[in-house]
Amino acid sequence: MNFLLAWKLALRYLGLNAGKAVSNARKSLIGAVWGIGISIIPLVIVLVVSDGMIKGITSRMIELGSGHLQVLDLRPAPRSAQTADDRKQSAQEVFDSIRMNAHPVLTGSRRQQEGTGLLIGKTGRSGGTIRAIDAGYFTENPAARNLLTVVDGSLEFDGTRSILLGKKIAEQTGLKVGDSCSLLTLLPQYSGNQTKPKLTRFKVGGILSSGYQELDALWIFIPLASADAVLSPQSSLSALTVSIADPFNDTLLMDAKDTIQQLLPAGFSVYTWQDLNRSQFYSFQTSKNLLMFIMFLILLAASVNVSSAMVMLIMERRKEIAILKATGAHPFFITLSFLIAGLFTGAAGLCIGLTGGILAALHINELFVAFEYVINAGQSALYYMLGKTGSPETIRLLAPEYYLEYIPISLNAAELYIIAAGTLILSVIVCLLPAVYAGKEKPLDSMRKV
Repeated sequence: MNFLLAWKLALRYLGLNAGKAVSNARKSLIGAVWGIGISIIPLVIVLVVSDGMIKGITSRMIELGSGHLQVLDLRPAPRSAQTADDRKQSAQEVFDSIRMNAHPVLTGSRRQQEGTGLLIGKTGRSGGTIRAIDAGYFTENPAARNLLTVVDGSLEFDGTRSILLGKKIAEQTGLKVGDSCSLLTLLPQYSGNQTKPKLTRFKVGGILSSGYQELDALWIFIPLASADAVLSPQSSLSALTVSIADPFNDTLLMDAKDTIQQLLPAGFSVYTWQDLNRSQFYSFQTSKNLLMFIMFLILLAASVNVSSAMVMLIMERRKEIAILKATGAHPFFITLSFLIAGLFTGAAGLCIGLTGGILAALHINELFVAFEYVINAGQSALYYMLGKTGSPETIRLLAPEYYLEYIPISLNAAELYIIAAGTLILSVIVCLLPAVYAGKEKPLDSMRKV
């Protein structure tokens, strides 16, 4: 008997007493289909949300932070003012050389000097990362500009004493556009090998948001021309951040790194965004893999229902199996027909799960807003019924301090295909034991049980 006949027999088995007759196997199969479908929905949502969060946060770290590649001046700290000036001049020559000679593999380059300091505002103070950047650092970089929101003011510096702040650090220090603030840093005193504090006044020219508060809480941007007056050449890093066509293309990234490396003298090194953000990226991937494993266990538990439903189906179809065996049907044919029935059951659950999961994932931001509204409304109602005074603390499902304020939607066709294939394979595997048992059972034994 051929495969097509086994396929038709599987469809007949799944008909299960068509009509109004009560069938426990039919109920079990319907329950198994919904069980698989409901377990796939959170799996798809977790996949899409985690991919979107990782891509969104990683893109912001790359475009607004480390760049696609970063050339660092790692020479020993200068011990005199003259050495510091010479080092600054030679670094500029190296960076200019890269801009000229590596131009074919680069789409853009920007100079920056990075250090740390204390921002003193109207109502508070906060430590942050001070980045002295070129004019046009954001406006001439479309990839970075698209990820930024100008809360107030401008992206351009209005003079050498203009400063741009992240939204979170501005809130912590009570600063708004037009306000004056101070940066407290430590500058070297080469005689005696000591440092002294330096307080530099700036005027807030713009407040920016990346949509990720962990970045916004550290952002302090000043003009590159002010770097010498604010940042210590001994404790700050001078760098050239460069961009390529596709930072997620490993081949292109490595080619650009090799090209730049050949142009660098001793004391300079080039790092990719993967090198500079390795710990964060690894943490994101580990969290995603752990969540996916938990969701897979839920799917595995739901798949067991398919096996139970198949056992009931075999018991209800025992008479038909016995007749087929008595007329010469091969055991493999019986086994194959029940495996195909299990495959159909898994496919039906997969259609429900994928459709529901993708629709939910595409509207995940709206769903989070709706859930938060319902939870907070219920909490307020509970406070009112208990007679408590005041308003309860607002509950956020995704705290903006640690997650993106808006989750980018990222549907990965390859990963959805793996979910689909895995579900179908799992549905067949869990049906294997009862299907083999049905194929091996002797006709006379089946008839006696009937």
